[in-house]
Amino acid sequence: MRKLGFLGLDNAGKTSIITAITKRFGFEEEVIKMMPTRRIARDAFKFLGIEFIRMDFGGQTQYREEYLKNPTRHLSGIDLIYYVIDAQDYDRYVQTIDYLDEILLHLKEEQEYPPMCILFHKFDPEINRDLELNQRTLTIKQALMRYSTDFDIFFFETSIYDIKSIMDAFSSGLSLLFEKMEMVSQLFAEISKNYNSVLIALFDSRGFTIGEYYRPHLQLHEKVRIYKKYLEAQKKILSENRTLYEFSDKYENGERYSGLVEVLKFGNLEFYLLFVVEEDIENLERTVEILNKIESAKPQMENIIFQIIQ
Repeated sequence: MRKLGFLGLDNAGKTSIITAITKRFGFEEEVIKMMPTRRIARDAFKFLGIEFIRMDFGGQTQYREEYLKNPTRHLSGIDLIYYVIDAQDYDRYVQTIDYLDEILLHLKEEQEYPPMCILFHKFDPEINRDLELNQRTLTIKQALMRYSTDFDIFFFETSIYDIKSIMDAFSSGLSLLFEKMEMVSQLFAEISKNYNSVLIALFDSRGFTIGEYYRPHLQLHEKVRIYKKYLEAQKKILSENRTLYEFSDKYENGERYSGLVEVLKFGNLEFYLLFVVEEDIENLERTVEILNKIESAKPQMENIIFQIIQ
């Protein structure tokens, strides 16, 4: 059993993130009605056959004081920390760093060094290019790097209006606990050379990313568009009890792409393979042929998945 801790100040968005991860579909209304977390809320889930306990630490002052007065009871034994910062709440940057300081001080005293994902949350699409926001968060990142001599620290920008940003951050954190997961992305990079693919990704049934490769110059908005098509495909697969779904779409610039989502099953574990290529407008049969050829790479994927879940 592994333990994940979501920590940060009140109103940083910890519970909203967990809700988005858990629901993925139709979580927005629930987030709007959400009440502050009291003390520590716990839930359990499985990933690659391993059970995880996810702990949502309420961030109100009285609870933070309680955790820090009894740190061994509340903070010890956590395998992975997601520390959430409200990127838009500039006035509390100093306060959230001070809280993180105290958490890490205890962990160092206990000689516990879990990897840490720092999530700059509420980095919403309509403001993510704001110069002030980016400069302020960069300053905070530079300040937090002083912890990197003792802890492995990774930074992410997330928003509930960009579900992929949340799933990527959460999945990247989980991957730190599974040494062999990197093999999947390496395999996808090799496969892409043979098929000139735009994107290849493997997800578990909860939407957590096992491995991913995308063309280096693929724009963020293009990745988000493809991911939305993937979610639509998964909904179709679940509602229609299918094992394969093919789709076609276009970017904002009019260029088209084709993809497929295929269900891969290993015992009671289920995975979703997403494979996307550019459409050959002059020869659509060639596009179909490329999509069909991905079948030849499945034995390699299956072998790696077996290695990870054993």
